[in-house]
Amino acid sequence: MATHSVHRESSGDRPNRAKGNRPSPPLSPGDLISALPDAVIHHIFSFLPLKDVIKTSVLSKRWRCTWTSTTHLAFNGVRPRNHDASFFDFPSLVDSVLRQCTSPTVKKFHVTDLQYHEADRPKVDRWLHFAAGHRVEDLCLSLITEMRPMYILPPSLYCWSWLVRLEVSLCRFSWDLTVSWPCLKVLSMEYAELSDDFLRRILRGSPVLESLELRQCWRIKNVIIDSTSVKDLLLIGADNFLLEKIWAPHLLSLRVSGMWKRRIFTLDDVSSLVKADLVFSIRTFSPGDKSMCYDVMKELFEKVHRVPIITIGGWCLKVQVQ
Repeated sequence: MATHSVHRESSGDRPNRAKGNRPSPPLSPGDLISALPDAVIHHIFSFLPLKDVIKTSVLSKRWRCTWTSTTHLAFNGVRPRNHDASFFDFPSLVDSVLRQCTSPTVKKFHVTDLQYHEADRPKVDRWLHFAAGHRVEDLCLSLITEMRPMYILPPSLYCWSWLVRLEVSLCRFSWDLTVSWPCLKVLSMEYAELSDDFLRRILRGSPVLESLELRQCWRIKNVIIDSTSVKDLLLIGADNFLLEKIWAPHLLSLRVSGMWKRRIFTLDDVSSLVKADLVFSIRTFSPGDKSMCYDVMKELFEKVHRVPIITIGGWCLKVQVQ
């Protein structure tokens, strides 16, 4: 009698044929993109220019509106090459993107190189109102204007308790307002009219400020920094930046650059410095100015000669050699 051998598969070898447990087919590249978590997508967006972020809407159905939830918004008003200026309405572009923004919070909001006119004030006010409503931590507002009229920063900005980084260019501050920036770590002011008292109130209202940049500002004469948190100071000179004195005993890094007019400040107390970059020049108008420049540099070097790291620019070095 013939015998038959029957091989039984173990439960580990036997394929599961239940309909609900069948292995899923491999994902297509489009599906892989769609499967990315929102946090990963937004992280990718943070490295891309906004125009490229918007272009991602064609990658997949899910990404069609994903860009509207990005937490990084950076607008640049420079007209693209070969783009008709009459069709490049930068303010309307900003308005359109902000209307479609669905993220409850926005970490970064930058508007740079905006050709500002007085008629644009309501729009810029509206943009900053949007930034306040979305608790923007990193704000940059850099304008291009003929100096008059300058955009006046709204009073509400001075009490943004969540602000971490602020950069403004060609904007006007209201000196009589109280400043309360408890989280601010980086402050950059360019082409700004400042007073000694207003700078002191900024420092008092910014208890964790670490980096301060004064770029071609005017009216301010003395930079007095008694804060123990401010470690980095950048000064960029200009013809109307007539700074006289710096007193900052807790400062660790000082960088001075730009073109200064006739004279430069004195260093009253920078006893904690570990790094000094002197890469500036002084505009001279007469042969006697050369002697003045030599005296200025000699005094500066006497103040920083014990600093461990010193970078000396070409003009400063030339004055010393002569």
